[in-house]
Amino acid sequence: MTELIHAKLSASGSHRWLNCPASARMEEGFPDTTSSFAEEGSAAHHLAEICLREEKNTDEFLECQFDEYPEHPVDVEMVESVQLYLDYVRNLDGELLVEQRVDFSPWVPEGFGTSDAIVMHEGVATVVDLKYGKGVRVDAEDNTQAMLYALGALNEYDFIYECDLFRVVIVQPRLDHISEWEIKRSDLLEWAENTVKPKAELTLQEEAPFNPGEKQCHFCKANGTCKALAEHALQIAADGFEAVEVPLTVKDITKLSNEEIAVLLPQLKTLTKWVSALETHAQAEAEKGEKFPNHKVILKNGQTSRSWKNDDSAKRALNREFKKLGKEEPTSNPISPAQAEKIIGKTNPLFDKHVVKTTGDAKYKLVHESAKGDPVEINPTEDFEEVA
Repeated sequence: MTELIHAKLSASGSHRWLNCPASARMEEGFPDTTSSFAEEGSAAHHLAEICLREEKNTDEFLECQFDEYPEHPVDVEMVESVQLYLDYVRNLDGELLVEQRVDFSPWVPEGFGTSDAIVMHEGVATVVDLKYGKGVRVDAEDNTQAMLYALGALNEYDFIYECDLFRVVIVQPRLDHISEWEIKRSDLLEWAENTVKPKAELTLQEEAPFNPGEKQCHFCKANGTCKALAEHALQIAADGFEAVEVPLTVKDITKLSNEEIAVLLPQLKTLTKWVSALETHAQAEAEKGEKFPNHKVILKNGQTSRSWKNDDSAKRALNREFKKLGKEEPTSNPISPAQAEKIIGKTNPLFDKHVVKTTGDAKYKLVHESAKGDPVEINPTEDFEEVA
């Protein structure tokens, strides 16, 4: 697969640094992280690239496991979803550029990125972006990532194709969503000169301005330590509750009018994301041995789960108990111990014979000093020990 190189001012992160120039500098020093969802998406993109380059269809790779993504073999859903993307791209007339590295550095210092597919045809450049995720619907209109790819295509290939129109297409097959949008060459260049270039230059300043907000802060690596976001979140809460003259409790929530609630509702994502990011950062730092005033680290026991020792034996035993009670046999294979308890009772001796309990690993937990539990002294290079 094309080498994954990410510029500091990347196209994929443009929604962040264009809206909050300070975010580029704030993210420096934070490690790159991934997730199972991101790796699954990368596997889907890898499949798409192979199929386009080798002129194959996805069903030829069913159950194939790529070395780069061993945890995400090609399943039926990936076969069907990526094929929809392939069909769209192949129906476009023109010269196809697959996983094309594009350079938009005339407007963004060291700016480059890799576009999934670009098709050049009779003065029209079509930038197609595959989005394998299904958590958030992505639209083509004013999509800054794809627009920067379009700028890169203009910068590198205009002397050959002389494009006057640029089409941006987002293919999101798992949401059955294809979004298309067009922008004229003149409008694209105006955006590049009047928006992109000035904002990119701002990111290089030591005193680059902050502009916290839901979209730009959501995936920012610095959202757990950003003072601007903290102040923004607290100000949202203050503005929303400024009409309430007394401290609120859960029972007092009815003191908020519908109008006041309506003001708060759109801001909840920003507030909850900030709270989550702050907790995650503090927990991670505590596990490295960092100290937080009025807080301590305790060792929290892992959760206990129950399962059947043997599914077949458990199902036979359950069926016998159900017949005694005149109940229907379970439809699943078998039902869970918790579900069985509701039918045959918690004290049934069947559970002692057929159920095994498993306890997860104990985990560190950062809590207030008033919380229950003995403090644990953490040395990242050694095992934990309780403080005497």
